[in-house]
Amino acid sequence: MPSKGPVAAKIPANNRNNRVGQRGLRAVSRRLSGFPPPPRSIIENPFQYWDAILARKFGAPQGYFEDSSLFALYRLYEFIILDHVFAYRDTLEAFWRQRQWDVQSIPDPQDDDTERYAFLAGCAYLLVRSFNERVKLGLRRDNSPLITPEEAERARNIPDQLCQWEKVPEWAKNVPPLRATLVFPTHDGVITKDEDDPRADPDFLAKNILLWTPHISFT
Repeated sequence: MPSKGPVAAKIPANNRNNRVGQRGLRAVSRRLSGFPPPPRSIIENPFQYWDAILARKFGAPQGYFEDSSLFALYRLYEFIILDHVFAYRDTLEAFWRQRQWDVQSIPDPQDDDTERYAFLAGCAYLLVRSFNERVKLGLRRDNSPLITPEEAERARNIPDQLCQWEKVPEWAKNVPPLRATLVFPTHDGVITKDEDDPRADPDFLAKNILLWTPHISFT
């Protein structure tokens, strides 16, 4: 991990009084027509930003008429930053059901914001961990949502080498760690202490981002 030095952004706990003015709100709303703003811009006004998300009509950015794995990755990025557990778990579940979206093939966003790029890379690792937990249980992305106990038992007995394991995209592996640590609170303001905190997510930590490990296990 890079030397500690000054912390890039030790974001304060969420505060409903921490509101942007009308000019700031218009700026946030405009960004919703494209890709999300950098992490610090989101977390500085989390409740305002969440309200803007709820006002959206479509999941894809303006000008696009089909969803994609990259758009879903950006949505996951927003929900993880805001620590909206139900939202990011729903996004994981929806991504899992899009079986044509293998994680390794998520296009490189080539994001010009280093903090956003590093966070997106961390989200790609989360997808792989979450999905491979399911694969280890014998679940497949092409399974019916409802399977019999016998089918589940047969699936659990499939040899590892025959399982369809998800892999991290090469671009996510190659995104360098941030030069200064970026720290995020949970939705209720709890801050992960440091890199030795057992609650810190290991894959985000590798990108020099400190946040509580998200709840990514689902069946």
